[in-house]
Amino acid sequence: MRAQNPGEILWSEALVARLSELWMSGTTSGEIGRRLGISRSAVMGKLKRLGLLGRERSQVPIKPPQMPRLVTDFVIPPPPPPRPRPPIGSFDIMDLLYSDCRWPEGNYAPYKFCGDRQAPNSSYCETHTRRSMSASQPRGTPFYLTPLRSVGA
Repeated sequence: MRAQNPGEILWSEALVARLSELWMSGTTSGEIGRRLGISRSAVMGKLKRLGLLGRERSQVPIKPPQMPRLVTDFVIPPPPPPRPRPPIGSFDIMDLLYSDCRWPEGNYAPYKFCGDRQAPNSSYCETHTRRSMSASQPRGTPFYLTPLRSVGA
């Protein structure tokens, strides 16, 4: 007799007979493994060595898939009314729309934002666009229209 591996299964005649009986009755290999206290892989390996894997066997009746039930009395509720727009200067970041002024109001979080309509080519309204311009530029001249100065000339 050869040395035993720690996980090796001793297949007795009774165990092989029980395995064959369960397999031919249509029981799955996973269920056979649970009933016999061994792994599914051990069951599949023994079935292959016994030549039972390719044989016809009785099938456990499989339930046909059920069609999903159609719900006919389901009513989609109307959407809630839109939230009223806050007054200018008291917008939260989540209240801002795409074209609202992003000028932050206050020095500490949580910030409030202006929320007025944006000026063309700016993230701010007309008032805040003017406030954001540098003092070295003429008032109302956007930074991208200011000519560049050469350095060290």
